[in-house]
Amino acid sequence: MGEIPEFEKLGATLGIPIRGAYSLCPGSIMHLQSFLLVVLSLSCGSLPAGEVDMMRAIVATAGMITAWWILCHVAARTTSRQVMAGNIEPIQGAQWLETQLDVFRWLSLGVVVMCLGGFGLARSLDTLPVIQNSMFLQALVLLFPGLALAAASWSAEHRYGVLLDYTDRGVGSHLRSIISSFRGATAWLVVPVLMLLASADAIMQLPISKTQTGWVMGVSLVVFLVAGMPWLVSRLFKTDALDSDTEHWVANVLSAAGLRRTKMVRWQTEGNSFNAMITGVVPPLRTLLLSDRLLDELPREQVAMVVLHEAAHLRRRHVPLRMLSILPAWAVGASVTHFAGDAGWAMVAGSVVAIGLTLVMLRWVAYRTEFDADVQACRLAEQIASSVDGVPSTYAAAAETLSRALIRVTADHPAARKPTWLHPGVVDRIEFMRRQRIIPNNNSVTAGTIANPV
Repeated sequence: MGEIPEFEKLGATLGIPIRGAYSLCPGSIMHLQSFLLVVLSLSCGSLPAGEVDMMRAIVATAGMITAWWILCHVAARTTSRQVMAGNIEPIQGAQWLETQLDVFRWLSLGVVVMCLGGFGLARSLDTLPVIQNSMFLQALVLLFPGLALAAASWSAEHRYGVLLDYTDRGVGSHLRSIISSFRGATAWLVVPVLMLLASADAIMQLPISKTQTGWVMGVSLVVFLVAGMPWLVSRLFKTDALDSDTEHWVANVLSAAGLRRTKMVRWQTEGNSFNAMITGVVPPLRTLLLSDRLLDELPREQVAMVVLHEAAHLRRRHVPLRMLSILPAWAVGASVTHFAGDAGWAMVAGSVVAIGLTLVMLRWVAYRTEFDADVQACRLAEQIASSVDGVPSTYAAAAETLSRALIRVTADHPAARKPTWLHPGVVDRIEFMRRQRIIPNNNSVTAGTIANPV
């Protein structure tokens, strides 16, 4: 395949050196924080039981949460005053506040362990009436401190906007802002977990044997992943129908890529997000979500490459691959707990090992699949360009177009170009696409066939 034209010039024109530029990706950080928040909170349920003064634990936890809310709001007020005094520019103030709140979010993981383990909230759940017999209710207790701490940062963000007259005032507006932040940050993980645990509680009440209970739970999990998750996502995110012209064109792109019977919707983010994703793996239950800003601001060729990137994730089985990749980590964790026997620290040690290995496996698989999706999207474009308008016709042109899209969607947040634990950086992705131009075309449906993932 031919050279990808003028990559360095492309970066210079758009204000980013193609070689050596690194920064943070807020979206990926939030996903990692959300994952750790939920996993750490639920894992605290494995702490050894003990006699705990529940009232003192509740009061101490409430005091810590209150102090955290005050801390976040002090940061918002202090930063807003600096902006109003003209000491810093509004965009700089927003960046300062986001940096502070990111630090608070990471520190809140330790606070969660303190509340659940140190104060004892998690160590007395098995002795509380009603709660002791419900995994759903236990999960609510375990998740509450973490979600309350996260809400403090979301509330502070809204308050900052109010102080600078960027956001509507009022309790209703404040609550809607917090709920919106929850839906965009942690609901994708919290709500499915709670729904599955509530289902498990209901199944446990059925008059059937333990073996039958296990089978019913297994079938319920599969049904939920195949049908329930796509339905849930459609409720968690605000969506509308695409206009007829765009819907027809996107349908042609997906059909040419081999993904017929896929629902397509416009993801309403109030112009705040460049994003796209496919939920579900079985037609016609799967849905492609394209954010409003992505559709409104990217040229059609770049939208086509974003759609093909998502199609590549689905064609190459990346989602189930990521899910399966964590099973060995939790198997090792279970083995550690088993070999520790009756030691009081057995469950804790197993959970710590499982979480650590999960992060390692997720990082390795996430990087590999993201690079793979970029390359396969370029190869798909080369294959279908003759049958669909607005699709780059060569690998080189497709790679350049996708590179421009990656740079454009991070233009407002240069920090989003850096690699994170769960997502490679923009520079790495562009370089990888360029290197793959000499690799023989391979569009098998199994991920991991491309050479030398970095």
